[in-house]
Amino acid sequence: MKKLPALATLAVGILLLSGCSEHVSKLTACGEVASQAVQVSGAIDALSSPTPEAARAALDEVRGVVEKIRGIDGPDEFVTLRETWTTSIDALIAEGENALAGNPGNMDAVTTQLRTATEAIVGYCTP
Repeated sequence: MKKLPALATLAVGILLLSGCSEHVSKLTACGEVASQAVQVSGAIDALSSPTPEAARAALDEVRGVVEKIRGIDGPDEFVTLRETWTTSIDALIAEGENALAGNPGNMDAVTTQLRTATEAIVGYCTP
């Protein structure tokens, strides 16, 4: 019978630690997101550059950033937001390529979608 309180204490400790590990996971993931969000925002601005070379360089930078973002793991809600964010970045890259090829399409809509996804993940990460 004396083991029952000890087991209950151990179970509560495990539950608390699992909650803490999720919090630590969120903090770690969110720490990595901040710098990537700044890079993505800067690259979006560079896409409107008057020179195709600068726009191409911006697309290349965004491609590198999106791969880094895909490597960031975290809690389920974070992963969902990350997937939405990377999908919107992929759409921006595709539209940017089209624009560079002389086929301007939905760049405004895609940029708005990306800004919304970026704000969502940054909002999740902001305490």
